[in-house]
Amino acid sequence: MFRNFFRAVRKVYFGHNLVLWLVLLILPVGTSVFMVDVFSAEILQHIPIGIIKQDRSQLADKIEAGFKANPVLDVALECHDFSECEHSIVKGDLQAFVVLPYDMERRALRLETPVVPVYSSGQNYLTNSFATKEIRTVVSSVGAGVFTKSMDDPVKVQLQSVGNTSGNYQGFLGMGLVTAIFHLAGILAAVYLFSLTFRDHRVREYLAAAGNSRTILWLATMLPLGVVQSLAMIGVYAYTHRFMAPMTLDEFIMTAGGQVAMVFACNGVGAAFVGLTGNMRMSTSAAGVIAGPAFAFAGQTFPIMAMPFAVRCFAFCLPLTHILKVQSCMLLGAAGKAHAWNSIEILLGMALFWHLLAVFMLSTRWKKRAERERELNLRSVSIMGDEMEEAK
Repeated sequence: MFRNFFRAVRKVYFGHNLVLWLVLLILPVGTSVFMVDVFSAEILQHIPIGIIKQDRSQLADKIEAGFKANPVLDVALECHDFSECEHSIVKGDLQAFVVLPYDMERRALRLETPVVPVYSSGQNYLTNSFATKEIRTVVSSVGAGVFTKSMDDPVKVQLQSVGNTSGNYQGFLGMGLVTAIFHLAGILAAVYLFSLTFRDHRVREYLAAAGNSRTILWLATMLPLGVVQSLAMIGVYAYTHRFMAPMTLDEFIMTAGGQVAMVFACNGVGAAFVGLTGNMRMSTSAAGVIAGPAFAFAGQTFPIMAMPFAVRCFAFCLPLTHILKVQSCMLLGAAGKAHAWNSIEILLGMALFWHLLAVFMLSTRWKKRAERERELNLRSVSIMGDEMEEAK
């Protein structure tokens, strides 16, 4: 049995070109490391803004001081007129500028609610959103204290994130994107491996290498795939997590267990696609349609609770949604372990379901395809025999 197993492994994994190892290992690891480096910069701070102070009141001074105390904003220019700030926006020196209008304090004391115009560049939507949000917060906070005792120095703000001590996007987006890459790679690699025998019409050859045992052929294809991708994902995660708060051994083991469960669940999904379609092209298309946009539905960029019910159901069916919950829970330390266990149990259930479905579907297809190849082989031998007889 073991001899047949290793013979089948050699046939499946070492009898092909570079495409298999590109899909299986090289592209997921290389892309993940690239993503980690892309998001290594600190979170957005010191966005340059300008101010036009038409009102020279105490309220205007407090608002300006509030801007300077805010860590996201950087008052880079106090403009003399509108055109100066507008020109700086066009050049890219400023992302936004604020106009503190005439008689602002006087109108505020009369409860006339003065309007503070904010002008931003339309080219950088995300950066502008950060800037305008902080400007609105500062103006609202200072405005709410108009009737309180004046303070020379507003309270300064320092941004911190739980589990992300270096304050960069690796913890917010980088880690999630790395997991999403392996989520997609796990499905695509399984699709490629299990559909290769159907594409090349070599089912009988692979079964022969496995001692004509469909069980051994399944194990020889699935186990190395899951082990290689799991180890690669755990290694990339450990490499990425060095920028963040240190994890205890228990937390790392729990996270690694969830990642292994996700990889095997994704492999099962890819194998099931092949079992259902029996075609590499259709299976790859289905995998791309479902796993490609998965990151957008996994709750990392948009809250799941705000999605429509049908979309929430789709998000629940994605293994990526649950492994991201595990990783997020581990950033909270011991408090998140209980919630992480629930997600790991769901992933294990997904892996079991998809593998059982894939085993049933592929076993049936292998049997039918092997019989068809045998009939075609006998027919070709018969035709060759007839041609030789005619030649004589």
